[in-house]
This record gives sequence, structure tokens and C-alpha cells, in this order.
Amino acid sequence: MHAQAAASGALRMTASRDNAAALAAGRLVAAATGGDLNAFEDLVRGMQRRVYGFAYQQLRDYDEAQDLTQEIFVKLYRNLDRYDAERPFEPWFWKLAANTSINYRRKRVPPPVEQPADHESAAAAPESFEHDPALVGALSQLDLSYRLPLLLHYYADLSLQQVALTLSLSVPAIKSRLHRARAILRNALAELEESR
Repeated sequence: MHAQAAASGALRMTASRDNAAALAAGRLVAAATGGDLNAFEDLVRGMQRRVYGFAYQQLRDYDEAQDLTQEIFVKLYRNLDRYDAERPFEPWFWKLAANTSINYRRKRVPPPVEQPADHESAAAAPESFEHDPALVGALSQLDLSYRLPLLLHYYADLSLQQVALTLSLSVPAIKSRLHRARAILRNALAELEESR
């Protein structure tokens, strides 16, 4: 009984925190659309870490991820006037980020190559991006239709509903893709472990 009350209280706190963050982002977007550069800078600061994580998981290269992150924010600035304030900001933003990432990979980035251990920017990389190389390798082999929902949900920390809005899919389709992606990753990692 107490566990249920605590769980529902935690859910309400999470929902209210998410609503507060959405309202703050909405205010910043409205101000930035009106030409307030400080509001845009605050918006970038608030999302920069998540966007870099998303970019790094797409490219597996620190320098390229920084370039992609910058390109995503440049695209955001140029497209702010297209944002519909009646809709949630994050799904719109992550769709822009996903599309920018796809275009970036098509145009400029050769297939990912493992970074040498002594790479100078490796020391500057956030600890949260230091993952098991086997997992990173398996993730990079996933088809984009499975990798994007996985990255948006687990690395960009979007809810299933937000991922669905971002990718213009239904929530059941997102759940299915996440389930399939996890199964593919699990099998790939098991095969790698057996071959050792």
C-alpha cells in the first residue's frame, strides 16, 4: 500500500518536473523566436549535453559529434520561426536533430572508425559517453530505423510518446522497434561473448 502511494507520488513529481521543463523550454523558444539571443543561448545550454550524447552515439567520433551538435543548433536557430508553439517543443526539436544527423552522415561522414586510445579529445569527453566498446559497436551496426528510437529514448531521455511524435510513428510502433532493437543488441553481444 505504501509502495503504491510512494510510486504514484514519484510519478506525479516526475510529471510535474517534466511539465515545468517543458514550460521553461516553451518560454525560451518563444523569446528566442522573438530575437532574444540570451534565451537561445539558455536553450542551447539546457540541451547541449543531451544533443552531444545523441550526436556521439550516431557518429562515434568526438570531433564529428561536436560538429554535428553545432550543426543541429544552427539548424534550430534558422528554423525557430517554423516551430508551432501549440505543439510540444522537444519532439519537434528531436525530429530536427534526427533529420540533421541523417543528412550529416549522408553528406560528410565516412563510416565510423574506432578512436585511438591516445586521442587528445578523449580526455575531454564526458564520462557518460564511455561505454563498453562491444555495446557501441553493436549499436553502430543497428539499422537506423531501430537505432534512432533507441538513442532518442535512452540517450536523449525522451518518453515513448515524445519519440513517437519525433519520428511520426505510433507509440506501439516505437515499443516494437525498441523491443526489436534490444533483441538485436542482446543477440549481437551474446555472439560476441561466445566468440571470445
